[in-house]
Amino acid sequence: MNLGLRAILYTVRKWKKTLLVFFLLLAITTLVLSGLAIADAQKEQAEKVRGTTGASFTVERNLSTGGWSNGSGGSYSTQEFISEDVIKEIASVDGIAGYDASLIVHEDFFNEDGEALKTERYGFYSYGSYNSEYNAMFLSGRFELVEGSHITEDMKNGLIISRDLADWNGLEIGDTLTGIYYSESNTPAVDMEIVGIFDIVADKDDAVNLYDNASYFDYSNYTFCSMEAAEGLLEGWGDENEGISEAYFYVSDAAQLDSVIEEVQKISSINWNNFNITTNDEVYQNISSALSDTETLITTLIVVITAVSMVLITLILSMSIRSRKRETGILLAVGIAKPAVILQYVLETLLIAAVAFPLAYLSSKQVAGALGTLFGKAAENVIVTPEHFMLVAIVGGILLVAAVLVSSISALRLKPRQILAQME
Repeated sequence: MNLGLRAILYTVRKWKKTLLVFFLLLAITTLVLSGLAIADAQKEQAEKVRGTTGASFTVERNLSTGGWSNGSGGSYSTQEFISEDVIKEIASVDGIAGYDASLIVHEDFFNEDGEALKTERYGFYSYGSYNSEYNAMFLSGRFELVEGSHITEDMKNGLIISRDLADWNGLEIGDTLTGIYYSESNTPAVDMEIVGIFDIVADKDDAVNLYDNASYFDYSNYTFCSMEAAEGLLEGWGDENEGISEAYFYVSDAAQLDSVIEEVQKISSINWNNFNITTNDEVYQNISSALSDTETLITTLIVVITAVSMVLITLILSMSIRSRKRETGILLAVGIAKPAVILQYVLETLLIAAVAFPLAYLSSKQVAGALGTLFGKAAENVIVTPEHFMLVAIVGGILLVAAVLVSSISALRLKPRQILAQME
């Protein structure tokens, strides 16, 4: 009788032991497959977070040197403003997903009939912007664009206003407003087309990290206009003290923020004595720490489950092989080599695994989602893949073979006659 047939007959005859190993392997493999799916979902979440937390760095004028007093306790820097060329050169560095810069203007707006707009509070707080979607007011979730489009760098006279301002004045996308920085001076009037309307999501008290004088304006009076329009409004007025003082650059991968900044600082055409760089990744740092802890926990659980399970399987196999000393002695006595006997034990275990592993793959598809919710994952994002199954099947098979070998050492250490003598 060949060893393959002996292995099949033994697993059928010792069905209780077969069922015990089967259900143990089924449970272990289901948990490990679910754990791998949860770990992958965690990794995908971490990668998504790295690209959506708004990790950025700010380039601003260095106001610590070269300043002069304005006579009222303040000072202005004689260092250069941030030019469009500098901004675009920085934005061209690999890893930067987008950028924006703010040129603050406090203009008055008039409709097509020359009438001043009706507002909740007098005055407007306007951001001259290259790409308004990267403005902190939108990235932070305080404002949400609900109609039209964002300001982009190729727009000349685009304007975004609040829903409140649009309702009070009967305005809609495509209407034209005229902005004047200071109506009593010679500053030019600039016509701007409304390209977007935003809703106010946050309360005013939620505002953080804004310019100090922004607190004097109601959110309804905030507007965003093309950088070219903002520069046009300031033409002929305070040119020596008006310009872009800060520019904001957002990276596609928050984990690469430091390396991107290093590349930026290597740009030799920029006089870095005139500028400072600050990082803005507090949200990512806080979230990534929690994600890292969860990933470590999941990995630890997989390792612990695997280790404990292998110990249990090894103990069960050891007890089973020891109870088969008479059978083993007879096999050895009739001339069957020890390696062949061990191979039979291996085949018996792998036959059970050949049934348990595929069933575990099917059951884990149902279980993984539910287990994933315990770790804060959406069930539909926790997916057991064929790659997971192949990994578990290969590694699991190797571990099972190792467990059989370890279990067989003591049983096959004696000679055939000694084994049979112990059974008399």
